[in-house]
Amino acid sequence: MRRVRGCGDESGQLTVLIIGFTVLCLLVAATVMGVSAVHIEHRKLLSAADGAAAAAADSFTLADTASGDRPPAAVLAPEKVRGVVATYLARDGAAARFEGLAVEGATGTPDGRTATVSLTAMAKVPIAGILLPHGVPIKATASARARLVR
Repeated sequence: MRRVRGCGDESGQLTVLIIGFTVLCLLVAATVMGVSAVHIEHRKLLSAADGAAAAAADSFTLADTASGDRPPAAVLAPEKVRGVVATYLARDGAAARFEGLAVEGATGTPDGRTATVSLTAMAKVPIAGILLPHGVPIKATASARARLVR
């Protein structure tokens, strides 16, 4: 005798649905963790760039005011800014905290009064390390102005 399945026999369908939603939830969680990790590394790199820019802005010299018609002003030299940034990052131990840390060529002073620091590094992505073994490149730029106050 042949047995006919009824319309109400859906055994196993719920298991497939639960497995599918579980996989979807795990993928969403992994994506959120990866994006959060990259964002946190970017904020850390931005903090290092801010500190380096502030240190570089403090390395000013006084402008030549021999004419006497202008008040003294702070002047930054591009080479000195790059040197102070390298020294700051070495003392801060930034190379140990960031993988592939590099000072970009834009680091210097565009106008002689503002220290601009541009840093790049690689951020590791948790769980997605198989797909992104080298990490995600991140870049942070910070500026600080050298100013004399009375």
